[in-house]
Amino acid sequence: MKAAVYLKKVKESKEFKEFIKEDPKAFLCSLFFTRDLVEKHDDTQVDFYSPKAKMIISFKVGKEVKRAPLGKKAETLTHKKFVPKLLKDVIKMDVDEMEPTLADEMHNRGMTYTIEKILAFVNVTDGEVIWNCTAFLKGLGLLQAHVEDKSGTVLFMDKKSFFDLLRFTKGGASSGTGPPAGPVKPDLSKKEDSVKKEGK
Repeated sequence: MKAAVYLKKVKESKEFKEFIKEDPKAFLCSLFFTRDLVEKHDDTQVDFYSPKAKMIISFKVGKEVKRAPLGKKAETLTHKKFVPKLLKDVIKMDVDEMEPTLADEMHNRGMTYTIEKILAFVNVTDGEVIWNCTAFLKGLGLLQAHVEDKSGTVLFMDKKSFFDLLRFTKGGASSGTGPPAGPVKPDLSKKEDSVKKEGK
């Protein structure tokens, strides 16, 4: 389902209308998707940044739209504060495209793993809309990838074990198994230009 469908549902909800009336300068900054391909369970969250409160206000989208009771600080996983960039309503890719996009890139790299669950976080990094994805693979593997929205190009991909995530979590950062505490800024310095496909 296109991101625009979720955005429309949020903006038409009573909870959002009350929020934007109180905070008219708030703007869309990110979206967070969970897609469990085994259990067939989906979660979708739409985030707005409030310059007035200097907080991120989240709306969970299901049969109804529910506003999160508490705002979140705008900070990275390393707890560095920053002001999120405006995310325009026009997002080209569909969250359901992430699994085949990642699977195709894995195939090109000779990886034969099966994706069981995807966490996808969408925001603006260095002026571009980026899908920051974490895929849970069959057999306790993890796949991290950054996908450029306008081209569908996989800019970065790295496979890790689940135990790498446990070590990372024990180091004091947020767990990667739930919505980020704030916008996650992909490290685009790790772009792998060699994997870009012309015309894709």
